[in-house]
Order: sequence, then C-alpha cells, then structure tokens
Amino acid sequence: MTAKLEAAIAAIGELSSAERQQLLQILIQDDFAENSPTQLELLNVQFWQGISLGQLRTTQTPSTVDNLKDLAADFWPEEDSIEEFLNFLQQQRQDVT
Repeated sequence: MTAKLEAAIAAIGELSSAERQQLLQILIQDDFAENSPTQLELLNVQFWQGISLGQLRTTQTPSTVDNLKDLAADFWPEEDSIEEFLNFLQQQRQDVT
C-alpha cells in the first residue's frame, strides 16, 4: 500500500458517516464519468472489430507444447484410487437426477 493511500485511509477514518457517504458518492460519480456512454460505445466497437492473428500474436506471448508429457501433473493423492473417485462421481450424478 502506498503512503498516499495510507494517508487517505487515515484521513477518511476521521470523517463522520455522512462525510464518508458524500466521499463515496463523489468517487462513484468520477468512476461513472470515466465510463461515460461514449467511452463504453467506443470500447464496444473496438471489442467487436476483431484483430488479425499477427496483431494478436504481438500482444500475447503464446507458448508451444512439443511433448504432452510436459503438461502432465502428478497431483493425485496416492491413497485415493481413481475407482473410488469415479464411483463417488457417479453417485453424485445419480443423486442430482
């Protein structure tokens, strides 16, 4: 937490509940102004325009998988059998229907 934020929180602690509510209203109005209808419309248009694969690749850093074993994870507890789990899962599904 920054020093400015800590100071602001300390100052807010000294306000009455009415003053805190006023401050909250001001902050909400500021946030709403930043997300005005025109700004939201612009973001909507940008979202639906789509970008080329090349542009997408420059904004992201995808990794490739050369071996499926690289994706394997050894997280299943040794004391739990897969059969017990599958039986439990089947029982849960039957209980829902």
